[in-house]
Amino acid sequence: MKKSNFTDTELLGDLFYGAAHIVGGSRLADDELISVASDTFKERHFCVVRQWMLLDVLPPPSIEQDIKAQGLETTILFAQLMVFDSQNKHRPGESVLSDYQRDLDGCIFESKDTLYILAGRGARKHVSVPAVAALHEYLLGLVK
Repeated sequence: MKKSNFTDTELLGDLFYGAAHIVGGSRLADDELISVASDTFKERHFCVVRQWMLLDVLPPPSIEQDIKAQGLETTILFAQLMVFDSQNKHRPGESVLSDYQRDLDGCIFESKDTLYILAGRGARKHVSVPAVAALHEYLLGLVK
């Protein structure tokens, strides 16, 4: 894949601080969301997140076709604040980046294997594949 002319810092700056469409999530308090989700999704892995962004990734057509052939959309979730993880894969306070979207229903974002309950206000924006790669590296601690 061709390297972008933008630095990772520039890509992350635009991702974090560039224009985005404001989207509302659940207005319930964290403890209420955890209780409702625990009762509703007994057999599913779920997470409650805050400070989130739905990122509509703009991949090349061939990659987009592969994603859609799996029954997925080219949207991923970035949450700056993990509130609760039913399988304890992530600790409270951590950031998380999901797989591609299987479904989005109100404040519930479903990736291939996890339900994310979107709490509070979030955002939605279009992003490039290099911006997602820079975000992934940032979360791994490779970009400062």
